[in-house]
Amino acid sequence: MTFSPTVLGSGVGGYAYLKRTRDAQQGLFQNSAVVSRETKAFAEKIERVETSDQLMADRAVLKVALGAFGLSEDINNRAFIKKILDSDLSDTKSLANRLADKRYLAFAQAFNFASPDGPRLPDAAAPGELSERMAGLSSADDLLADRSLLRASLAQFGLEDNIANTYFLKQVLVSDLSDPSSFANRMPDKRLVDFARAFDFFTKDTEKSQNLSRLDGLVDTFSGRLRSVDSAAKLLQEPAMLTEALDIFGLDNIFTSDFLTDVLNSDLNDPASFANSLTDKRFAAFSAAFNFATPALDALKNPVLDLSGDPVMKKGTLETFISAVASSDMPETPDELLSDATLRGATFGLLAIPDTVSNRGLAKRILESDPGVPTSLVNVFPDNRYQSLAAFFDFRSEPAPRGYPTGFVEQVTKNYIAREFEARVGDIDPTMRIALSLERELGQVARGSGSNDAKWFAIMASPPLRQVFEGAFGFPSSFGSIDIDQQLVRLKARSEKTFGTSEVSELTDPEKLDTLRQRYLLLGSIQSSGSFTGANAASIILSSLNG
Repeated sequence: MTFSPTVLGSGVGGYAYLKRTRDAQQGLFQNSAVVSRETKAFAEKIERVETSDQLMADRAVLKVALGAFGLSEDINNRAFIKKILDSDLSDTKSLANRLADKRYLAFAQAFNFASPDGPRLPDAAAPGELSERMAGLSSADDLLADRSLLRASLAQFGLEDNIANTYFLKQVLVSDLSDPSSFANRMPDKRLVDFARAFDFFTKDTEKSQNLSRLDGLVDTFSGRLRSVDSAAKLLQEPAMLTEALDIFGLDNIFTSDFLTDVLNSDLNDPASFANSLTDKRFAAFSAAFNFATPALDALKNPVLDLSGDPVMKKGTLETFISAVASSDMPETPDELLSDATLRGATFGLLAIPDTVSNRGLAKRILESDPGVPTSLVNVFPDNRYQSLAAFFDFRSEPAPRGYPTGFVEQVTKNYIAREFEARVGDIDPTMRIALSLERELGQVARGSGSNDAKWFAIMASPPLRQVFEGAFGFPSSFGSIDIDQQLVRLKARSEKTFGTSEVSELTDPEKLDTLRQRYLLLGSIQSSGSFTGANAASIILSSLNG
């Protein structure tokens, strides 16, 4: 069943009814089957849209995107919309910047496909500074620590009363919204679910843990724990550590405990020891990672003894490596790694790669090759020690995915619902549609960065705003056919006479805006009746406004 709003009467009385019932009626419209399906599809798909071509290819997503800016009628004007989306907004001569109708500019700015800066929140309700602060949040704690940002965020969902209850808010923000039994989903106030979804910290935390690099995982596993694992028996009792250690050398955890015990208890100073006697030299490197049975040697190659006369075991290469990683600034290029003697030495030592000039050159070539290409050097070189090296230090610069700022989906769908509701009202009474949108439309022009005359030209370029001002000022239907500069002069003069100012920015004052709207609605009612002269119309307007 198609939703149809209730419009009782016309003119000022009809507008008063709509204003009083709008929230309730718009809520019903939002929950209608068609609108609910459209906004849900937009929310699910938009995160995967990274180019203007992708947006244009999905008609359902494009419909909501255009509708949010009052541009639904352009959905079939594909070539034109594509040019708008691809406009270079830094170029004042680009199409989006040159159009007098600033809805197109706002549309292009929101998606911002032509700029590396990426999308931004639509509407001036989200200033640049606030948007940047929201984009910089990485956890619920970050948001809760910024009181002004928290207050502004809660206000968008009507949840300001919860600002003091930070423990409660954190439980909401970190909820897994895919789990019906999660904290936010169990709350009766579904605005809390929308609030949590706007930031989606649970997903961010999950992705962060999944995206740990091989080196991060290694440090997390062994840092601070190696000293307590001081024998082969203790290591074998730690399956996770054992598997991680074997994986360093490309070895699977498929060997018997007896075999691994013999490897780990080998004295690597002895060429005939078990680990050294094996053909696969990865086992000797695995044993050296812990050095449970390899004494440190002095200058004469004799074991170093402690005060009790017992041999001092050599420090394991894994502990040396973990310490070097913890104390070094992480290199961002192969050259930075290979020029850091401490980190390079610890890395080569762990992987049993001799630290020679030729091996450094080979290591650089390996690190610069692309693991994603089957024929690249890292994938075809037979020595798997270098594959382990590449797994530790992945210097590929992956393109950052196009990210939409926090609240983008919510703001677009909110705007879409509001404008589509107004359109439905307009199907019944076009005058009511214009009256409902007046504050938003005039506000967008008033907040523009151009001169006052430029703002008046923007008003003239906007069909609904032109209709409001021409109607409120009692101009005839032929007004639009006179010279454009003369139109500007007469509009400003009538504004000065009516409101005491011709500054567009001052017309958004609530009292002036109400007066403008009432004059437009009253004149609309009078004109539709067809029974009043211009003088009588003016008299009725004045007496109505003066009480």
